[in-house]
Amino acid sequence: MRSFKKLASFFIACAMLAGCGSGASASAGSAAASETTDTSSITIAIDADLNTMDHHIATDGTSFNMQTMCLAGLAEKDENGQAQPDLAESWDISDDGLVYTFHLRDGIKWSNGDPVTANDFVFAWRRLADPATASEYNFILSSIHVLNADEVIAGEKDLSELGVAAPDDSTFVVTLSLPCSFMLSLMGFPSFFPLQQKFFEAEGDQYAQSIDDMLYCGPYTMTDWQTGNQYTFTKNPDYWNADHIYTDTVTFKFLQDTQTALLEFESGNIDFVKIASEQVDSYKDTEGFFNYLQGFSWRMDFNFENAALQNKDLREAISKALDRKAIAENVLKDGSVPAEGFIPVKFAYGPDGVDFRETAGDLIVEDVSEAQAAYEKAKAALGGDAVVTLLYEDSESCKAVAENIQQQLETNLPGLTVNMDLEPKKTRLQLMKDHDYEIGLTRWGPDYEDPQTFMDLFKSDTPGYTGTYSNPEYDGLLDKAETGEDAADPAARWADMIAAEKVLLDDYACVPVYQNGGAMMINPKVSGYIFKITDTNYRHLKKEA
Repeated sequence: MRSFKKLASFFIACAMLAGCGSGASASAGSAAASETTDTSSITIAIDADLNTMDHHIATDGTSFNMQTMCLAGLAEKDENGQAQPDLAESWDISDDGLVYTFHLRDGIKWSNGDPVTANDFVFAWRRLADPATASEYNFILSSIHVLNADEVIAGEKDLSELGVAAPDDSTFVVTLSLPCSFMLSLMGFPSFFPLQQKFFEAEGDQYAQSIDDMLYCGPYTMTDWQTGNQYTFTKNPDYWNADHIYTDTVTFKFLQDTQTALLEFESGNIDFVKIASEQVDSYKDTEGFFNYLQGFSWRMDFNFENAALQNKDLREAISKALDRKAIAENVLKDGSVPAEGFIPVKFAYGPDGVDFRETAGDLIVEDVSEAQAAYEKAKAALGGDAVVTLLYEDSESCKAVAENIQQQLETNLPGLTVNMDLEPKKTRLQLMKDHDYEIGLTRWGPDYEDPQTFMDLFKSDTPGYTGTYSNPEYDGLLDKAETGEDAADPAARWADMIAAEKVLLDDYACVPVYQNGGAMMINPKVSGYIFKITDTNYRHLKKEA
């Protein structure tokens, strides 16, 4: 057996990196160790409202960030993306990489005083896989190769056959069908957090609908829930690592208007605020300006149930007509970069240590004349000019990008009409889930640092797949890479992923637009935040007096 055991000392190791450039990650990790807890409050402005606090239903970054404040997993990623112990104090990995045995800490408990046990993890992982839950994130069990996950999700095997077990209250065992190099890094992801069966069943349909309908086991408890306004988290004194939780209350305040949020920041009422593109020039030389490259990648998805959008020439025309650099540099101006493919830059590195994007190359072609030629072919097949509707959400940046896309497409493809459908994010997500849209401006934030987290979005033979795109060649390459003949060969697996991305984009299955940059103003007195290309961590914030 290979054994691992560390104290979670990374919380006290990092130095603040304010005003950094657009690198692959940026952190201002936890302040130096201190026995004195800073009792101040910190407020974070958010431009997307909370969707759900049910960690098996959530699909968006805002919800995941809040769940991570008040719940905890077996591990937590440090500022370098490495798994460090959280509710598990240690773990063992079998020599073949198929069996992970997690040893829970003594004394960890829920906010009602009950102990957190291994059975809480078994129940939670089974609920994630349960077809009755219909979680859009159930695929993540298959992504890490949990034994029988595909069959359980598909309803072909009983929940009891999922590869999880609790031989005793403090031991949680996960059995995989194939080794997974990123397994541990996902143990701090909310989908894998525990859930107490007794409490959940007593709550019924009310579970996670209010602060009183949840149990907490993380650094904070949720103490205020004002939909469309603000959400407050108060330090949990019973959290095992409470000595390294430095702030008594953290509030997420929903403010879509960045000018209003900036006024609140300048008044000292807000400590973190995103900056809209038109404000970057005014603030970029100001103390507290913070800029970094995120892993979120924005794209346009097509509803393939729409007859016009089944026309590949139309999809090609839409993709080639866009000037992505203009969107990133002139519309956003926040460090965003134009997409070079489906997989973002500086995100995943192959067995040779080379960035996936560098190996795969730039797969995006922008050429107005080629776009117009493709559109003429599309018109001939469709019997005339096309009319499409672009669905997008109501954040300022999304509105600005959508309006620019409309202008570019209607200018560069004369005769094409792009109607606009502006919706709140929660509604936009539901419409796309229900296939009640034509073209959707959407994004994906990677759950782990491997191209599979993006590739699986279009893999139609995945149990529980809810998309509208299907390509047997694409599915076949990913089957080889994920569970087939190349799964245990890192170089061959990587080559399959590169080939699959090319198939996807040669078919114009989606239109990658840009990779998110982050431009923010952050109170210089605040430290302890971690912004990485895959996730954000606000757990260990500390504000100087």
